[in-house]
Amino acid sequence: MANQFCRYLSNGLSFFVRQNEAMVSPCCWFGKQIPLDSQFQRNYKNAVDSVNGWTNACSACKVLEDAGQQSLRQTGPDWIHGDAPHGDPVCIDINLDINCNAACVTCGADSSSLWKIENAKLLGKKIKLELYDDTVNKSISKILESVSLDQVRYVKFYGGEPLFTDTHLKFIKHIPYPEQVTLHYTTNGSIYPNDAVLNEWKNFKTIIFAASLDGIKEQFDYVRWPLPWHKVSKNLIRLRENKDIWNLMFRVEFTANFLNTYYFDRLEDWIKNNLDINLSGDKTEINVHPCWGIWELVKMPYNIREAVLKKYPVNHVIHRLVANLPEPTPLLPWQQFVNTWDPRRNNSWQTAFPELARYI
Repeated sequence: MANQFCRYLSNGLSFFVRQNEAMVSPCCWFGKQIPLDSQFQRNYKNAVDSVNGWTNACSACKVLEDAGQQSLRQTGPDWIHGDAPHGDPVCIDINLDINCNAACVTCGADSSSLWKIENAKLLGKKIKLELYDDTVNKSISKILESVSLDQVRYVKFYGGEPLFTDTHLKFIKHIPYPEQVTLHYTTNGSIYPNDAVLNEWKNFKTIIFAASLDGIKEQFDYVRWPLPWHKVSKNLIRLRENKDIWNLMFRVEFTANFLNTYYFDRLEDWIKNNLDINLSGDKTEINVHPCWGIWELVKMPYNIREAVLKKYPVNHVIHRLVANLPEPTPLLPWQQFVNTWDPRRNNSWQTAFPELARYI
């Protein structure tokens, strides 16, 4: 039977790579990482099976639930039946390489190859592009040796940018019952799927195209550098109008930082006017979650908090996220970041977030 506190603990597996070694946890937000080696089964059981309530490893979901936002834990019943055999993976995350064509301000070198390149340039080091093919192939082999995919019904791809490489194609060809499986892509939206991808998608039950949109126009261009909003928005509309992709549903992921949160209503309006539903009439889901690090919400100065709370009604997700923030933390690390990177990128946070510039 599935874990009653969180079904991902009993029937979810998240595979990723750290320092060229395959690792696993029950979900992408779980705070413990177990090597995918010969001791995997025993070590995983010891780390996960005893969890039946809130622990430090599950803090990311608790933060969202405390803010009234849906957490990953709460989505478990959408994919995993309560009577699912304990230990059989039903939901799988794949994050085996960090190849990416973006260096988003809220991201870093652990998740983006472009960030690695940019950091090397900053330090005046010789740039060496890493090749992940060998690591990806070994990781996929380890996954197939370690777990059965027979009960899998949901596979989620992260990156890097999952459509920037063929890692996802290498994995999904091993799924035994694609007609029963939903594929979920968390993507920056800058790459329109090629014919090989579109043809492969037709074998699956559903494709969830989850576009990471942290704003529109100037806000998007700043946060998701160097991706241009005009190209991403064009790709999304083109996908929505493609009648051959009958099984595709849209989702929008909004990573709330202490500046873009004020402009969330602009994104809401754009979605309403351009991506509200797919061709079959399925509603586009908007998922709001806080970012971490130097752009995290807790850095939001009190006067910006007041502006946000005044702008959004009390039952709005943005209002709830901001209403109970603790005392603001220092902005110095953020200021050092923008002073370093804005000139290098020919960007300006003041231009991207003009209504808020006077508050900082």
